Amino acid sequence: MKLSIPTVMAIFAISTISNFVSAAPATIEWFEPEHYRDVKPSNGSKSAFQKRVFKELDIHFIKLAESLPADHLLQIKVTNLDLAGDVKYMVGPSNSTIRVIDNLYIPRIEFSYQLLDGEKNIVQSGEENIKDMGFNVGVNTFKSESYSYEKKLIADWFHKTFPERK
Repeated sequence: MKLSIPTVMAIFAISTISNFVSAAPATIEWFEPEHYRDVKPSNGSKSAFQKRVFKELDIHFIKLAESLPADHLLQIKVTNLDLAGDVKYMVGPSNSTIRVIDNLYIPRIEFSYQLLDGEKNIVQSGEENIKDMGFNVGVNTFKSESYSYEKKLIADWFHKTFPERK
């Protein structure tokens, strides 16, 4: 049986995607986001904004977890999120809604985590309530990315919590 190039490419893409999904080094659950302190959009729909934020932070957690041993799984259950800044309504002559980044409105994330080994034994676990009161000063390697303050907060926690990675 001879397969066409598009068919071979489709089979390869599907197998690659399914391998990536099944081998993801982290799972993230966003628990009751309707109760989160601040995941408010400055414009657009709240649900679309939440999906975008959660997707960005999911990817960030997964990238960090890739540095853990290959057979380990990091499980995260986020219970509260407060983005850096605050949404201000009816600002300026055009009455715009904007997110104002100010030292007063720090990023915070509350979550629990479990690190499981290849046999699903709990290697490490904890409850975290992380915040960065100096988020607006110093070096932020994620500055050019969306949600850079939250990503830096997560990365700082990750590197302190899992200092010995593969």
